[in-house]
Amino acid sequence: MRIPIDEGALPPLVAKARRAMQEAAKAAVEEHWRAGRPVYIWKDEQVMALYADGTCVPARKEGSAPASE
Repeated sequence: MRIPIDEGALPPLVAKARRAMQEAAKAAVEEHWRAGRPVYIWKDEQVMALYADGTCVPARKEGSAPASE
């Protein structure tokens, strides 16, 4: 659960660092999606691959066989 952060209550340098991290994360996600790569997130107690179209599938380990269809 996220707790809203009142940026006005943060020291100026902390608020500036927080905004810079948010902007960097947003840019990284956009770059991944432009390149057709998923963004990996933690959801439902496992690592999931989130694609630009909104699909979210469990990530598979490197070198493992694809899931059977």
